[in-house]
Amino acid sequence: MLFPYTYVPHQMEKMQAFIDFIFYEVWCKAPSTQYGIHLFAANADLYELMEHLVQKDLSGKLNGSAENFYVAVNEIYLEFKSLSDDEIKEYQRHFSANNDIERACSGDVACIPITFSLLDASKQSLNQKLESFFKNLYSSGFLDLKDTASKIGSLRDYYKSFVKVNDEGICPFCGILPLDGEFDPTREAFDHYLPKSKYPFNSINLKNLAPSCNKCNSGNKGDKDPLHDAVGKRRKAFYPFATVHSGIDITVSIAHKNWNDLKGEDVAIDFGPISKADEISTWKELFRVDQRYVAKCCNKSGGVAWLNRVFDECQNYKLTPAEMLKAELVTAAKTPWVETRFLKKAFLEGCDRAGLFT
Repeated sequence: MLFPYTYVPHQMEKMQAFIDFIFYEVWCKAPSTQYGIHLFAANADLYELMEHLVQKDLSGKLNGSAENFYVAVNEIYLEFKSLSDDEIKEYQRHFSANNDIERACSGDVACIPITFSLLDASKQSLNQKLESFFKNLYSSGFLDLKDTASKIGSLRDYYKSFVKVNDEGICPFCGILPLDGEFDPTREAFDHYLPKSKYPFNSINLKNLAPSCNKCNSGNKGDKDPLHDAVGKRRKAFYPFATVHSGIDITVSIAHKNWNDLKGEDVAIDFGPISKADEISTWKELFRVDQRYVAKCCNKSGGVAWLNRVFDECQNYKLTPAEMLKAELVTAAKTPWVETRFLKKAFLEGCDRAGLFT
């Protein structure tokens, strides 16, 4: 990841607080309680929301995503009712680990996030209900219902607040494509960094929701697992909201001087720092940035245009190629996320080492 997002607190956090309450105070206490609206009383906003759902149920007007949510909360409660204390503690460990996104990304061996496929196989009915509940929680439309939105706000409003703070206007996972900003009529999709298709319990955790461009989100990452490689081995990954980020060093090597005919095999990309080698390896695999950067360096709107500008402008300003190169590198260093200048800088430096300006 080229740079981290700044986490932006928002009213939407309340939905995760609702889920935390339902999990710990309703489901996990099921063996010693009787289901009813009173179980939600300690959380006033959630209680009011559940009361609305109860009234709609009694009047025969409960349907769609509201009905799915209401029924699922009750059905999962009934499944938890038959669990032992040790089994409940195991689910609590899973819930806690899967929602501690930062520790999960760090590879902390004390934080062991679990996928749906690794949940206790003897609890198949419960696991299927949990999977359906958490997958649908984000995408079924429940968050957009009037009664829900009045309590938690909307994803669109959260996005607007988010990009007011995170205003680089570029996808931090690739640095190539722009992101919709505060004044755009549309918004980018939120990527579930830990895919909701694989990880239970965190589908509406804002620290697991990171806007990304469509090429990163759908075209490259999809539902790839940041925390485990293809054979299931645990690995480190960049945390999208890290408060400390060392930055990425990019080195481009060019194999020959025929810059008008660069092909993929003529360009090599290396990344640093070495202290982040594991995270960089994961980043490359998730988003295929190395391949995408090579492609950018070889196409007419990328490397060819960058080189043409140096040669054309040195004639316009009566500078040597070396002098014009220096000016271009200064500009690129000042505004690295504008027009892919971070990669332009690395590419031009690689061309210089290859002798293209002599």
